[in-house]
Amino acid sequence: MVRGGGRPLDYRLNAVLAEHYRGSIATGENLFSLQDAQNLIRYGGMRPDRDYLQFDPALSYGLTEYLRTQEMLAQHGWSSRRCIPHGGHQFSLHIAAALKLGGNESYPGEFQPTGGFADDAVVEDSYVGLTEMPGIGFEGKAKFYEVLRALHA
Repeated sequence: MVRGGGRPLDYRLNAVLAEHYRGSIATGENLFSLQDAQNLIRYGGMRPDRDYLQFDPALSYGLTEYLRTQEMLAQHGWSSRRCIPHGGHQFSLHIAAALKLGGNESYPGEFQPTGGFADDAVVEDSYVGLTEMPGIGFEGKAKFYEVLRALHA
């Protein structure tokens, strides 16, 4: 799988790469709007049978815009299973589960205290499930709670 290399809005470069590379391409983590996503699909040479889209819902104007992007992708023959949100945070993990996406990029030890998984999350064979706690996962992170509590004091 190929990731990165060119500028995010250089759709022609992406199309040339896709034309010459038979493996999977994963991209889109630096695109932030429905229009950016549409341009990638229209002009970037992305192939719905093998490539992966990594739009980050938190940076892409939230869940509403991400849902619009999902609708556009479906209209262009893309399966939601080809979407693996970038970000590594709890928001994307919950969206990936709710929308039955292909997964979620995660960095368990990075971006603390907000990054990673809830304290009671179980990682097994490189998979993590959602906890039973309501919310999007930040609520189950004791160190993040400590930061919020100190800010409120």
